[in-house]
Amino acid sequence: MNTYAHLNHYISPSAEAGLSDAWRRSLGRLGDYSAILIRSLNLRPLDVSLYTQTEDHILVRISLPSSYLILRVAPEDDLAAYVYQIRALSGHNIPAPKIIQRDLSRSLVPFAFTLESYVPGVHAEEIHNPPLLRGAGRQAGRALRRMHCIPVTSAGRPTASGRWPQQNWRVVLRQIGRRIAAPPADALIFSSHEQRIITNLLDSPMLECQQPMLIHGRFSPRSVRCTSSGNVHLEALIDPGHYIGGDGLYDLACGLCAAHPEAWREGLLDGYQSAGPLSEAERRRLPLLQLLANYWEACRRYMYAEPHEAARTEALRLMEELVASERGSRLVAV
Repeated sequence: MNTYAHLNHYISPSAEAGLSDAWRRSLGRLGDYSAILIRSLNLRPLDVSLYTQTEDHILVRISLPSSYLILRVAPEDDLAAYVYQIRALSGHNIPAPKIIQRDLSRSLVPFAFTLESYVPGVHAEEIHNPPLLRGAGRQAGRALRRMHCIPVTSAGRPTASGRWPQQNWRVVLRQIGRRIAAPPADALIFSSHEQRIITNLLDSPMLECQQPMLIHGRFSPRSVRCTSSGNVHLEALIDPGHYIGGDGLYDLACGLCAAHPEAWREGLLDGYQSAGPLSEAERRRLPLLQLLANYWEACRRYMYAEPHEAARTEALRLMEELVASERGSRLVAV
C-alpha cells in the first residue's frame, strides 16, 4: 500500500511556534492521511503531490490518467462556509470548483476535507498584460455582481450543521478586521487618531446591511483563476474567506484596493456595474468599505513584509474625505 510518505512534513513544536497542534499533525502525517482518503475513495492515482497551502487549507493534487483532482485538507476550519459557497455558486452557474466528495464529520481522518475538480490556469495577479488583466477584472466583476444577488440567512457564516447564527454585519466586519490585521498591526503604521477613526466607523449605522448576501469574504486578484492565450477566460472564483454572508460591496471594496494593479481595478468596476450602475446608497457605502479594506490590507501587507504604501496612502486619503464629510454634515445641521 502506498503511504505517500513524501508528503509527510514533520515540524517540531519549537521550530514553528505559530502553528497549532492541528496544523502540525496534519502536515506531519499528510501522506498517511492522503493514503487513507485515496483508498477510501477508490482512486488509482499516477502521482500525488503537495499543490499549495493557503492560510486555512492544505491542497494536495491527485494525478489520474485523464485528469487532476484536488484534495482540500482543513486542519482547523470545519469547511462549512467553503462548501456552502461553492455549492451556491455552482447552483447559480457562477464559475467555481466542483466538489466531488466531502466529509465534514472528521470521522475517517482528524480534519474536514473535500475532493474537488482541479481548476486550470493562473491567478489573475499573475497576468501582467494590462489588457488581459483588465479583461479578467471585468469578467470577475460580472461574476461577483451575480454572487451578490444570492441572499443568505444572516451575516457571518453557517455552522457545520448548516445553521446560520444571527449576527450583525458590523460585528462580522470587526471580526474580519481582527483576522486580517490582528492588533498591534495597525498601531505600527497608523496613528492613534487614525485608529479611532476606524473604530468609530465600525460603530457607524452607515455600514448597516439589512439583507445579507453571499459574499466571497477575501476577494482579490488571487481569488480569480483564469486561462489566457490571445484572450482571457475566467475559470473560477476560488478560496473564499472565513465569512461568506454580508454586504457584497465589501468584496468590491477589497477588489478595488489600491495595492492591486490599475488595469484590474478598472476592469473589475466596469464589469461589476455592467448589469446596472450602483445605487445612491451603494455609492455612499462603497468609500467607507474601501477605507476599511485599504486600512486592513495595508496592515496585513506590512506584517508580511509586502509593499503596503499604496494601500496605506489610499486609506489616509479616504479618512480625510470621511472627516471632511462629517464636518460638513455638522455645519449643515447647525
